[in-house]
Amino acid sequence: MSVVLKRNNPPVGVKSRPSSSALAMTERLLEFDEYVQGLTSSGAWVDKRSAPSITPPPRFAQRHFNFLDAVADTQDFALSAPDLLKEVARFFNGAIRPHSKYALFNIIAEPDVDATAAANLATAYNINCLMEGFAGESLLVEQQVARTVGKWVGWDSAMGIACSGGKITLMYAIRAALSRITPHSLINGLPGDTVILCSEGGHYCVEHIASQLGLGSANCWRVSTNAQGQMCPQALLQALNKAHEQGKKVAAVICCGGTTINFNCDDTREVKAVVDHFVAMQGLSYRPYLHLDSVIGWVYFTLLKGGLERLAAVCAIGAPAMHRLKTLCERFAGIGHFDSFGVDFHKTGMCPYNNSYFISQDRRFMDELGDGHYKFSDKDFDKGQFRAYRYTFENSRSAGAILASWVVLKKYGRLGVSGYALQLQHARDALTEAIKRQGLFTQVNDLTLGHEVVFLIPFAPDLLRDSDSHESVAKQFMQHCWDITNAGEMFPLFSIVPHYRINNDPARITTAFLLTPCNTEMTSDDWDWVLAQIAQQKEVFETAYRQRLEGESMCDFEKPIR
Repeated sequence: MSVVLKRNNPPVGVKSRPSSSALAMTERLLEFDEYVQGLTSSGAWVDKRSAPSITPPPRFAQRHFNFLDAVADTQDFALSAPDLLKEVARFFNGAIRPHSKYALFNIIAEPDVDATAAANLATAYNINCLMEGFAGESLLVEQQVARTVGKWVGWDSAMGIACSGGKITLMYAIRAALSRITPHSLINGLPGDTVILCSEGGHYCVEHIASQLGLGSANCWRVSTNAQGQMCPQALLQALNKAHEQGKKVAAVICCGGTTINFNCDDTREVKAVVDHFVAMQGLSYRPYLHLDSVIGWVYFTLLKGGLERLAAVCAIGAPAMHRLKTLCERFAGIGHFDSFGVDFHKTGMCPYNNSYFISQDRRFMDELGDGHYKFSDKDFDKGQFRAYRYTFENSRSAGAILASWVVLKKYGRLGVSGYALQLQHARDALTEAIKRQGLFTQVNDLTLGHEVVFLIPFAPDLLRDSDSHESVAKQFMQHCWDITNAGEMFPLFSIVPHYRINNDPARITTAFLLTPCNTEMTSDDWDWVLAQIAQQKEVFETAYRQRLEGESMCDFEKPIR
């Protein structure tokens, strides 16, 4: 049977327009969305549990399947228009809805409407950010985003790379660091005498990156932290000296610029001082590369160099928030001496996924991330000559993230972005006050500089006595709550933190729970409802546990938030 392939022909009932028409794609998008909402929500927009706000549930309903079985059952025939709509809707099964006020699982802020529309438009016009000849001014805008954020920390020559996530920003930084300390490695490979140092509280992916880059995960050394979640200066110096004694070069020191839990944030001035002291003491001809993993905390760079004073002049800042903001400014005061930092616009920049930036103090990374043969010169920046593929991990790159981030920067400006950061801090304070007001739970991360809230749930003594451990009960309760949200019900989606260090104290480890306020429009009634719903389900769970309806085995959890 012969098949005639007719591209871009709309299903029956949909008006035909040229494939390049953004209007046609918008109409189709609305049709898809209407079907997805109608099929998956099943009236969930209507408040099922007397929630104070009109908002969708925090998760689309899940269906149960085995990945290997589902993949094996994949078919390759074309679908009818109605069945195609069903396939589109199936794509969202079980996904978190960042647009819901009660999606409190992680930093998944609802993206700005204009930024999302701009990203969709760039996708509709199918822009490829490979080189200027293909990408128009999108590559210029990419560098304007990097320069704008870089100037917040005093980098007047900042340039960077738009990429897919915080892990890639770290990968760019470590690769640049390896190239800087061993330039010939771009051609000959790594010599095997190199290590990188990373904060104990830093992201868990650093070892994986070291492995992927050929450095080896064993050559990523973790540095212990203090009660403030910062790398201990003595421990950092000890690690630097240990590497030197073993004949190894320290290519990079990866610092924390705000983590998901406890918002671990290194003192950039202190780190620089320790590294400079080490270099001078050992008489080295090089200095380890300094990178700040600030994919969450970058938004507070808007407060540097007078930004906090400008914000305070136009916004009322509560005393607790002001204390945290001043402390962050002190921690970031030395960032101007670093080599690069990471940015996630999709975390604290009001942009849709994926939208991250590796931002460097200057353009040296363009050679350090190359093949070792080509060197950038001024002529590469002449009209029509710019080629990003010479230094990016990917050749084909979407333009949507670049345009979305630029729209946010131009729509809100530096002051507006700092105002958004303040709103996140005030949301945290509102939740903290609700916890105190209700007296149902106990907050245990009162020293954090971020907007996340970690808290303890007091389970009934008889449950703890009859169970294997507090951790066992906590994990089973978390699964009980996730079963509700997995069904698409209106219930707060929050998370669990096994092996949590209370205020970074290794002697005070427990299993706690995490609420991350990202919706800046949450009211006191919203927070009271969230806490009351969790407390109500705690009672339901405890009753079921006593009746042995929850089963005897402990769930095998990997830390959901790290």
